[in-house]
Amino acid sequence: MATTDRARRLAEIAGAMRLARELIGHDRWTEDQLAAHQRRRLEQVVRHAAASSPFYRERLAGLGPTDPVELGQLPTVDKATVMDRFDDLVTDRRLTLAAVEAHLDGLTGDDLLLGRYRAMATGGSTGRKGVFVADRPEWRQYLGGFLRWNHYMGLKPRLPRRLRIASIAAARPLHMSYRMAASIDVGLYRVLRLEAATPPAAMVEALNRHQPEFLYAYGSVLGLLAAEQLEGRLRISPAIIASSGETHTDELRDAIRSAWGTSSFELYGMTEAGIIGSHCERHTGIHLFEDQAIFEVVDERDRPVPAGQAGHKLLVTNLVTRTQPLLRYEVSDMVAVAPEGCPCGRPFRLLAGIEGRNDDILHLPAAAGGTTAVHPLALRTALAGIPGLAQYKVVQDRDGLHVRVALRPGADPADAAHLVATRLAAKLTAQGATRPAIEVELRDTLQDERDTAGKFKLVESRLPRPTARVP
Repeated sequence: MATTDRARRLAEIAGAMRLARELIGHDRWTEDQLAAHQRRRLEQVVRHAAASSPFYRERLAGLGPTDPVELGQLPTVDKATVMDRFDDLVTDRRLTLAAVEAHLDGLTGDDLLLGRYRAMATGGSTGRKGVFVADRPEWRQYLGGFLRWNHYMGLKPRLPRRLRIASIAAARPLHMSYRMAASIDVGLYRVLRLEAATPPAAMVEALNRHQPEFLYAYGSVLGLLAAEQLEGRLRISPAIIASSGETHTDELRDAIRSAWGTSSFELYGMTEAGIIGSHCERHTGIHLFEDQAIFEVVDERDRPVPAGQAGHKLLVTNLVTRTQPLLRYEVSDMVAVAPEGCPCGRPFRLLAGIEGRNDDILHLPAAAGGTTAVHPLALRTALAGIPGLAQYKVVQDRDGLHVRVALRPGADPADAAHLVATRLAAKLTAQGATRPAIEVELRDTLQDERDTAGKFKLVESRLPRPTARVP
């Protein structure tokens, strides 16, 4: 690491640590204090966007200088619009989509664009890649959220014997998980980094050598590693386990507890806003970090849904980013806010569950005519518990459903394929769908099914999404 690069990282991590202490102090806020903070920050980011972004100047033309800023009156924005209008949306006229993409194409490390900006891309698992930028003060905010997450888990540096960490996620510097890991790698930890698409046998060998005390990985990777641990090939004893980036299933949580006797800390993060939520020590749900973003759980028409009910999408207003303002940004995650707060007493609302993305919903011909929407949860429950099933992926195409399956050693291929097809068909029939053609494809591994960020999508439709009808 070059001396100047190391000095920059040390300065950034020092600033992030100071900010993290401030953020952790917000755990003692009242709900009124949190609401006042949100109103103040919302006013600041909206006024800045209207003054400095041609896109938002156009969108917010009706907002007068003395008019109150009302969140519900602001227009929503989706990823396609953010990308199509990138040059007009950003507040630094030197930033263009062409320049940012050229920078990303040649990126080999934690380099800054124009000496100021970290540029990152989403993995494209929702069908379209997004490109997002954060300047150095904004990045400190993201790192502060990251360090707050570490505090929630009880993860602290330990010197002189450094804590052994293993991180299994994106291996390319254009993704946020890589950039955050690079930013904090200043010698406080002994870090093993592996790519999520690494063959399981190679992961097992590396982890057995490293013996991590803290293990972070995508959920699908943890599922594979839990099976390896239970079958005796993996022999590690991490004190803390954490994951993010993919939908968590009950079977995954059970597998982690069976393998290591503990619950994993589920992290909620996105390239567009950094770390936006985490489990605390109670594991009652994901605390939304509402001091850094505002979250609205809404239906298809952007109407709020009550606590306890899963919405069709999430609207996120980033309260810390000024370079690329995101006001009521549409995220396809289907989440439900818990009706009650956490017993820990923190003021932040809890997510009771993240049930997948609305583009995971399959629209199938209905037995009664027309089509029926099948939630991904129905598919997951149909396949849960099939003996020997290590991984699966359901792909909808014009000729039916293709189920790609990887089995554990010793599993009977014919029995597994039969159970996958019959249980899935029975579940779809119970959901009111006409029984589709189901093809079960047995593979040695599904590691090549990951997107560019290393994430794994359980359900994928390759058909055009139906247009929502709004009365």
